[in-house]
Amino acid sequence: MGSTDSFFARLREKSPRGAILAGFDFPIGVPRAYAERAGFGRLPEMLLHLGNGAWADFYNPAERPDEISLARPFYPRTVGGTRKQQLLDGLGLCSADELRRQCDRRTAARGNACEIFWTLGANQVGRAAIQGWRDLLAPAVRSRSISIWPFDGELPVLMASGGIIVVEAYPAETYGHLGLSRGFGKRSREGRTSQARTILSWCERNGVVLQPELAANIKDGFGNSATGEDVFDALIGLLGMIEAVCDPSKCVAPQDPAVRDIEGWILGTDPASTGPTNVMRRRSARRQAKQEFRRKTGVATTPAQEGRDRLCPACRQKRFVRWPSGWDSHAAHRCTGIQGDTPEERKRAFRERYLC
Repeated sequence: MGSTDSFFARLREKSPRGAILAGFDFPIGVPRAYAERAGFGRLPEMLLHLGNGAWADFYNPAERPDEISLARPFYPRTVGGTRKQQLLDGLGLCSADELRRQCDRRTAARGNACEIFWTLGANQVGRAAIQGWRDLLAPAVRSRSISIWPFDGELPVLMASGGIIVVEAYPAETYGHLGLSRGFGKRSREGRTSQARTILSWCERNGVVLQPELAANIKDGFGNSATGEDVFDALIGLLGMIEAVCDPSKCVAPQDPAVRDIEGWILGTDPASTGPTNVMRRRSARRQAKQEFRRKTGVATTPAQEGRDRLCPACRQKRFVRWPSGWDSHAAHRCTGIQGDTPEERKRAFRERYLC
């Protein structure tokens, strides 16, 4: 891929005009339960804070359970004596479901995706998220050189704008769309070869013209190289992106504000296949997380902070001249980091989370 800091610039050099759809096989979003406790309202703005100030250790996986916090959520750094329950306890969460986004949940075509902040094992996605957010997305968001779906709008609208649009492309989601057999064994050459006919037939039916060398590699299962699995998945992800662009129904994300603002969505996933998120509420866990976050980052009000200017801890967009003066009007009507059906519900949620 070359240098990450120039990746999107090089994409634009290769295609000077028109929209560019760039898909990545790592999570683009965080679970709503974590975002609620950490005080983030939108992922693009969140990316600008990570790795700096109170969030300096965000990308540094914790070595011990007592190092896990909302400001340092990835775990573990090394193998040995680690359990996912330690991650849950460190973040003040109640269940493994709270470590997953709605789109990470099991569907009829695939199982649950791995928890975002877990960094151990063959199926873990935490380390890819660290590299993708820190080295690719955050610099591009800062330079305003990309849009990220669905946070920045509907995919057809973003494509029409002619910019670079980043999407989350999960090959395991696309397997079923192409008709690949479940459990075919993508890690072996034989397993990949067994799906060649199905892949080639899908391409023919959908007008996807393959270069002769690529068609030969598909039939060969991408060889015995250790990278064969990665190349195979890159192809599947690309075909999923082609499917989504050609069929607008595959470009739909739920209207749930949490999905649109902080969790994100896997391209091609049917919103009806995962069901609504039902995050467990446990007051002791919320209190523990809130106290830990205050200790680590100082985001909640303290006597020393009162009367000073600061960013809204929920949306990170509004700057208060004399915090917390004016919080009620902002929370009731304008804050994008708070949810509630009425102004009173929004104010109550803001008060409980940041002022109590």
